[in-house]
Amino acid sequence: MIMIPLARSKSICALASSLGLAICVFLLFVDARARSAEIIDQRGHRVVLNAPAQRVVFLPMPGPAMYIAVDGTDRHIVAMNPASKAAAREGLLATFFPKLNETATNIVQGASFMPNVETILALHPDAVFQWTNPGTGVIVPLENARLTVFGMRNGGQSDLRDAIILMGKVSGEDKRAQTIVEMQNKRANELAAALKGLPGDQRPRVLYLRRFSGSLSVNGSGSYNDFYIQFAGGDDVATSSLGVNGTVTLEQILAWNPQVILLGNFDKAMPDDLYNDPRWQGIAAVETHRVYRMPLGAYRWDPPSEESALAWTWLAELLHPDRVRINLRKDIHAWYKMLYGLAATEADIDRILFVKQNEGSAGYIRLAAP
Repeated sequence: MIMIPLARSKSICALASSLGLAICVFLLFVDARARSAEIIDQRGHRVVLNAPAQRVVFLPMPGPAMYIAVDGTDRHIVAMNPASKAAAREGLLATFFPKLNETATNIVQGASFMPNVETILALHPDAVFQWTNPGTGVIVPLENARLTVFGMRNGGQSDLRDAIILMGKVSGEDKRAQTIVEMQNKRANELAAALKGLPGDQRPRVLYLRRFSGSLSVNGSGSYNDFYIQFAGGDDVATSSLGVNGTVTLEQILAWNPQVILLGNFDKAMPDDLYNDPRWQGIAAVETHRVYRMPLGAYRWDPPSEESALAWTWLAELLHPDRVRINLRKDIHAWYKMLYGLAATEADIDRILFVKQNEGSAGYIRLAAP
């Protein structure tokens, strides 16, 4: 098939108008067919996109930050989950890309992922990203409205990789997407080499605490948190007792007696909240001051994102500083330059790493600004 760029085919039409309308229609048809792409999403569905998406809606929470990193701009995101905007404001994404502060969020019903179809239709999106995990119930209304929907899967590292590659195809930035994947793969290999042969008795017992306020909840077996705890040289205490997530009691955590506790960014808890709570005394991580609030960059570091390799590095360096000797602050600066085209200041990096909030935790002084 002849491939003629749209601008060129329009120009040819203008010059060849004397030959009649038919040749112009033919040239535009050929160009549209040449530019169309059949993309397989994370459900395995084939979706046809006629050109790189110019107006994109994200219902999955980590999507906007990932898409900006892949697309190289925030200009194409027209709506996002309200939880995504909250994370953007709490972290650095809205600071780096202030346009996101004005981005629409009324695309879901309440706190669920059920779409507000009428609102989404009014935005005239070229592409809508939606979770596949909650089931087809949250995708069907979008497809019934004849929107172009790409299923995005929340899961392990392979799911993260595939989501990045998918975004590269939708945005037309396949090379940038591949570069991000290769950067993550390179860091995975570096950490695997540094931790090779690590004896089992040198793997500290680690608990990822998703929520501390109200009822206690953790993520266990099959979760991304379980993956990077094991990968960074820890032993996830919740992996054998729970599925991906679940509510637990303090008594259960006391029985696990974790040596390290990671506080997630879906809650406001900080290390001092555990250190100063008499109910938590006697737990090894509290006694030795090895409770850490997980970093928050352009997006939260506890779920999978474009910054996940930085999260692995952060945790591996905390658990095994004798084996992992990567300058994380310099690393953040380099990654942010590549991902977002912007320079992170020392103050930005302190904010990402919660240096002030973690300063009373063992070994964290290493991550403070020099």
